[in-house]
Amino acid sequence: MLKLFTLLIFLISFLFASEPKTINLSNEKWEYRWGDSPFSNNTPLWALEDDNTQWKEILFPSNPPNRDEQTNVWYRVKLPDILPDDPNLYIFSIDFIFETYLDGKKIYQFGTFDEKGKGKFEGWPWHLISLDSNSAGKYLYFRIYSDYTDIGLWGEVLIDSKGNIYERLLNYDIPKIIVGSISIFVSILFLLAFISKFRSKELSILGLLFLSQGLNVFCSVKIITLYFSFPLLNQYILAFSFFFFPLGIAYFIDKSIAFKSPFNIIKRVWQFHLIYLVVAFLGSILGILTLPLAYEYFDIVYNFITLPILTIFIIYLFFKGDRQTKIITFSFFLISLYWLYSSLIAYGVVSWEEYPSDIVVFICLLLLAYSIQDRLNYTKELEEAKEELLKLSKIDHLTKLNNRKEIDTVLNFNESIFLRYKDAFSIILIDLDDFKLVNDTYGHLEGDKLLIEIASILTKFTRQTDVVGRWGGEEFIIICPKTKVEDAVKLAQNLRDKISNLDFGIIGKKTASFGVTGFKENDSITELLSRADDTLYSAKSKGKNRVEYVV
Repeated sequence: MLKLFTLLIFLISFLFASEPKTINLSNEKWEYRWGDSPFSNNTPLWALEDDNTQWKEILFPSNPPNRDEQTNVWYRVKLPDILPDDPNLYIFSIDFIFETYLDGKKIYQFGTFDEKGKGKFEGWPWHLISLDSNSAGKYLYFRIYSDYTDIGLWGEVLIDSKGNIYERLLNYDIPKIIVGSISIFVSILFLLAFISKFRSKELSILGLLFLSQGLNVFCSVKIITLYFSFPLLNQYILAFSFFFFPLGIAYFIDKSIAFKSPFNIIKRVWQFHLIYLVVAFLGSILGILTLPLAYEYFDIVYNFITLPILTIFIIYLFFKGDRQTKIITFSFFLISLYWLYSSLIAYGVVSWEEYPSDIVVFICLLLLAYSIQDRLNYTKELEEAKEELLKLSKIDHLTKLNNRKEIDTVLNFNESIFLRYKDAFSIILIDLDDFKLVNDTYGHLEGDKLLIEIASILTKFTRQTDVVGRWGGEEFIIICPKTKVEDAVKLAQNLRDKISNLDFGIIGKKTASFGVTGFKENDSITELLSRADDTLYSAKSKGKNRVEYVV
């Protein structure tokens, strides 16, 4: 029994040991050869000849030495003697266009070579090349053209089964899809918030930053390209996101942080990148320059000018700014470190690896979103306080009626309406009878209570269109828009009855006198108030607790 169990373990170990794992072709022996091969019957002679003296060894098939402005190069690698089932070659990217040969036969092509062995930029997609199962131990050749800074392969070069490669891509792509989806969703929220109010430019730029980040993530998701494969369009979208990012960062700093930089340099930075974005796209579309060349110039400007300038100001503002400024600058500092690390990879200072850069940028954008939300809340509180102050400036603090200043504004407004549309309006002046006796007998607190109750009666029994105000002391005024004197007199009579019939506690019964008049042709506000005052005086002199009017 023990022998049988040992044999079973041995067989299982043998089966797993004999199954080849993922092959990292980067570790194999690569060779290169500058120039382009002559062809015979569409077969490259360099892929058939046995002369190995022309081939030189290189650690990785990218940017061989002594380029001297050459745009064509060949690479070759000998495939391992054992390949996995369903072998496929996965390449992260290649600059620019290329053909792959095995046994002198072309097995894969990206881009189109002309008669001179040159071609146009077609994008930087990933590549999956199916290999024949009997290709083990044979040389694989790559014919490459590039007038860009880089020429050759980039990133991972692996051999594995198609299923394992797809699974590997999914492991990287699922977090990207999640981050990209959230980024686009958040961008829509910010842009809709901006469109609905048109108040905060930071909302619009933050929405565009999230949108560019979301597009950048989705365009770098390799699994999506299995169903949506447009490498050049994909590259233009990536280029927009790439070129827009420093523009968005500088603009956000310029608009969200109250700081005057020397020569207004932050503003100059985003203006320059806006111009660069437009020129790069128009130039590449019109054929004046290539998109890779636009990338090349952008890297120089950004890495040696924009990034140092932004970093210096970010560090300075972090130590000098308030809490909100610290959040913003800390976020940008993380982004600056991410860009620096990416640049070091691009220049070969740091070895390449696929890392979750999108998550880093997404976290930084979330910090920016938090900062702007915090500021919008603060701004909302200020606006509410401002509205409250504005309200207080128009309201009498005791009676909560409109004060003299606001009544003057309403009178002038109604005068303007009359002059333009001839809409009649009337006013009612009200004075409490013997109010001084109330203060002298019961005290000023009881007098104040009486004024508050009178204000409540005037507000309750007037129309919504009427404007009630405290004219001064124990005097009140009611402005009646689109109302003739006769109707205003009826309102005054009703109010007089309400006041005279009400018991005011220890004060008992109280009465009020009313003076009513209306605005006339060639009249003025001063004349209107003077007439109303005369009618009120007439009511007082005729015994009080009555309504007098003049048409």
